Amino acid sequence: MKAKIIGRLTAAALVIVMAGNAFILVRIWMLTQTDSFYREKKAVYILPEGFTPAKTKVSWGESLPAPSGWVVRYASSGCIYCMLDFEWERLVSQLELHNYRTILILPKETDQFDEDRIIPENAQQMAYVRIDWVKQFRFTGTPTLVIFNNNGRVLWHNRGMLNEADYKSAKKAVLRNVKG
Repeated sequence: MKAKIIGRLTAAALVIVMAGNAFILVRIWMLTQTDSFYREKKAVYILPEGFTPAKTKVSWGESLPAPSGWVVRYASSGCIYCMLDFEWERLVSQLELHNYRTILILPKETDQFDEDRIIPENAQQMAYVRIDWVKQFRFTGTPTLVIFNNNGRVLWHNRGMLNEADYKSAKKAVLRNVKG
């Protein structure tokens, strides 16, 4: 009888420990999933303020028609991954079709793209951006892409080269925003 009670208590203790471990694992998973991407989807951001590599203030062109949204791409002219990101080139046509404006944030002044190699052609290049704005999106590697609606909410976010699935996902977010 005593052995049965000890066995049941041991089993109950093991179940409690396993439940505690499961709870801890779920919390860790949730913390990794609520990275900046999920916080950004709920938050509203203003566009980055900064300067071109020539140290002139970036103008957002108020004379242009209001955009559907904004695309911020952290990229470098010397980055092989940026140059081989063919899905980005494909996505640009969709973004331009739906009146999105593009900002290229450069890691440093010398990473400037030649005027004839900028994708899209009308993109603004910024070499000097407030660091607090950059940190909130963890621009730690090139290329990184963030798509905002015209109210400053994040629609889509990706670090690294785009693949076919990324292209489709970003296109869907852009279309949903235009229709929404």
